[in-house]
Amino acid sequence: MSIQHKAHTLVIHCIDFRFQQQIEDNLKVRNLNGQFDRISWPGVSKDFASIAKSAEVSINLHDPDEAIIYEHEDCGAYGEDNSLETHCNNAKKLKARLIELKPDIKVTTLFVTFDGIKEI
Repeated sequence: MSIQHKAHTLVIHCIDFRFQQQIEDNLKVRNLNGQFDRISWPGVSKDFASIAKSAEVSINLHDPDEAIIYEHEDCGAYGEDNSLETHCNNAKKLKARLIELKPDIKVTTLFVTFDGIKEI
């Protein structure tokens, strides 16, 4: 498959409206406006199969050099098992899959809280 358009970054985050402004602000700080593919899915990396499939399409079509995974606190899609540890484990699994798809991709995993964003 040939790459016709190149994205700088693949951005993956939840649909939860409560965290959209923080994510948008973070993308602006990273100077990524208009330079990324976006996957927005309930639970971010919880639904590994769906996210991995969508990420593969982005990597194959637009060859991003980096990916940013935004997990977040109080995620309704996670239900009872909404611990930081669970989010970290799921993000780590997704990160590994992205690197498997494109070994030289830089993957950043972040956790968005009501008080800010931190790397996980």
